[in-house]
Amino acid sequence: MNRTSVLFKFKDCLGGSKIRRNYTEIKDHFESKTGSSSSTLDSLLLHSHINVSFYKNIDFKSLNNFPIVNKSIIKSNFKEFRATNFEDKELIKMSTSGSTGTPFSVYQDKKKKVRNYGDTLYFGNLGGYHLGHRLIYLKIWVKEKMQAPWVYKLQQISTIDVQGLNDKEIQNLINGFKKHSHKVHTVLGYVSALEHIVRYCEKNNIDNLQCKFSGVITMSEGLSRESRLKIKNLFKCPVVSRYSNIENGIMAQQEKDTDYFLVNTASYIIEIFHPEKDELLADGLLGRIVLTDLYNYAMPFIRYDTGDMGVKEIRNGKTYLKSVEGRKLDLLFDTSGEAITSYIVGRNMWNYLEIEQYQLIQVGEKSYEFKINCPTGFKREAQLVNEFKSYLGEDADFEVIYVEGIPLLNSGKHRKTVNLYRNSI
Repeated sequence: MNRTSVLFKFKDCLGGSKIRRNYTEIKDHFESKTGSSSSTLDSLLLHSHINVSFYKNIDFKSLNNFPIVNKSIIKSNFKEFRATNFEDKELIKMSTSGSTGTPFSVYQDKKKKVRNYGDTLYFGNLGGYHLGHRLIYLKIWVKEKMQAPWVYKLQQISTIDVQGLNDKEIQNLINGFKKHSHKVHTVLGYVSALEHIVRYCEKNNIDNLQCKFSGVITMSEGLSRESRLKIKNLFKCPVVSRYSNIENGIMAQQEKDTDYFLVNTASYIIEIFHPEKDELLADGLLGRIVLTDLYNYAMPFIRYDTGDMGVKEIRNGKTYLKSVEGRKLDLLFDTSGEAITSYIVGRNMWNYLEIEQYQLIQVGEKSYEFKINCPTGFKREAQLVNEFKSYLGEDADFEVIYVEGIPLLNSGKHRKTVNLYRNSI
């Protein structure tokens, strides 16, 4: 047994082995198919009716009686969403960075936090991570919120800040892989950061990182098939995309060698609603992803509109998201008004390695701007325009704008598509 695993089991044992119990329950739910969320849901709805003032006057006997809520509604009625049977000292505050302009803080109780640890262990295992692997974690790291360096060292976590991920830092990262070539590595990070690493390696003819990777788990940004294949070829291991957020946890994750996201039905219920109205959609149709968190009793999230779009499907008795299109704010439409998948952008931009950053913006019904950062000069503008007009419509008013850089969001994510037109109507 490796050192990290021993430390984890010792710490969990001191706490009553709660994480291990949750992990086992989640594992049994998926692998034995014995788990059922119905009784768990009933308990949550009853608790919310009794202890959460926002739900006092709602018939708690059916989820269908509960309204859809979102960040704006929760922020405007913050006190009404907090359960009255918890004291402040029992709660854990979780805050999002406000990457789309809306900072958001919520509370979780300790049992919910433990459940998230169980989810992380189970879905980490599915993605190739096991305690004892060296975890390469690429995201924004805020020093004031980080633990002491020795804690990450004990846990074998290498913290890589995506804000400083330039060519020099990527080469240092690659050198670190070689230095720890005797260890098994797992990578967890933003798609844009991993794409940056792939582009660097392609431009420098690096096709062997000289160490073993058990898996790459991407998060927070959409992963196109082309990006997934390129990351897989470089790291020589399975690559899966994780669908999660700060306020809830891991909601779904791709299974290996498939585009489908396995929904975390052990901890959540996911419904798909019409993009513009509160109308439940049949499986197979694109709509808003609406989530019910079965384990946060301190601040229940019941029928919470995540702001993302997706398609749900049942396969072999399990619930999947056939696609996760990302935030509704980022969904683009062609000139005839039909929604187009955001993955078209990521897929085609691998043909233009000279472009370091890009962002496609819909500014009108048939008007689009493509911001590109290409320090070496771009000589294929006509090709780019014709290619995207074939997806958006030949009557598209398409303008290429050259910029020195495209700032990351506060969260460190790269917003590849933006719809200013639909979100201004």
